[in-house]
Amino acid sequence: MKIFAKIGLLFLVSVCLWACNNNTDGEPDVSNVKVDVKIQYLDKELFACKTEQDVLVFLQKYTEFASQYFNTTPASFPVLANKLFTQISSPALQEFYQQSQEKAFFGNQNLENDFKEAFQHIKYYYPDFKEPKIYTIFTGFFGQGTILNPELRVSDSTIIVGIDYFMGEKGKYLPDIYDYQIKKISPAVVVPQAILQLSSRYNTSNPQDRTLLAEMVWYGKSYVFGKVMMPSKADSVFLGYSNEQLNATYANQEVVWAYFIDNKLLYSTQDPAKGKYIGERPSTPEIGPACPGSIGRWIGFRIVSKYYYDDEKLTIQDLMKEPDAQRIFEASKYKGLPDEE
Repeated sequence: MKIFAKIGLLFLVSVCLWACNNNTDGEPDVSNVKVDVKIQYLDKELFACKTEQDVLVFLQKYTEFASQYFNTTPASFPVLANKLFTQISSPALQEFYQQSQEKAFFGNQNLENDFKEAFQHIKYYYPDFKEPKIYTIFTGFFGQGTILNPELRVSDSTIIVGIDYFMGEKGKYLPDIYDYQIKKISPAVVVPQAILQLSSRYNTSNPQDRTLLAEMVWYGKSYVFGKVMMPSKADSVFLGYSNEQLNATYANQEVVWAYFIDNKLLYSTQDPAKGKYIGERPSTPEIGPACPGSIGRWIGFRIVSKYYYDDEKLTIQDLMKEPDAQRIFEASKYKGLPDEE
């Protein structure tokens, strides 16, 4: 069987119709849900600094942020200020930053609007939700490789977005990533990816279950959570797949599912095996040369989607607090069929 063959127009239309219907039916009205979206644009303040002393004052003004983001202490701020000032004084970096402020990138209201949509939905389903404070920063990839998660850092109280890491393929410069990862760093993915990370506070699992299935379902739950909280967004911004990859994977999911079943992968507890199908990879050549990486996450998304959307009585809260991956799998009755939903 030829795997991941060219998709016909009829299939593409059917996928679009399914996606549109599934994402809009029964949407709650969250327009009256009050949320406080506080975005502190620290990138603007940093690039307004004219001297090294200005940068030091900036770091001292935002001591908690600077200590956390740059993984340092206030005692080291003078050294950090010197390095940062040298960095932001570069004409090339100044041009790169100015590009980030264009409407096609971050010179618009998209970030605020996306966070508002997500926070309103989260608060609708979880009234006790406290909106994290949001910081944006731009350093020209300063400290990449030594600073933990400089592109996006999410906690209960703060969300830090390194916007230089999300300029996409049209950015003047790219972070040190592989080519296949470029589609995962556009401005459009910032908030969806932040919400995926935030979903972990609600995503209950069984720590004793070390199977591949358990990890697949965990990711599937996080993707469904993201879709529920940001219903206006396409699957691609959560999964990191291009539309072409999504269409091909939908069309060939019987082949993908058969591979998982034939090779008895679902209940594997071997880390190398799990890494092949859950971890970041450009492709999954074991299934086919065009099969995208992290295909186990996508199958998990399909399983959980079928479980959640087929049961009208099931709430997102019910889904997220269900720790039993096996129960979700069995109740979903997923069999790898493209028209199941």
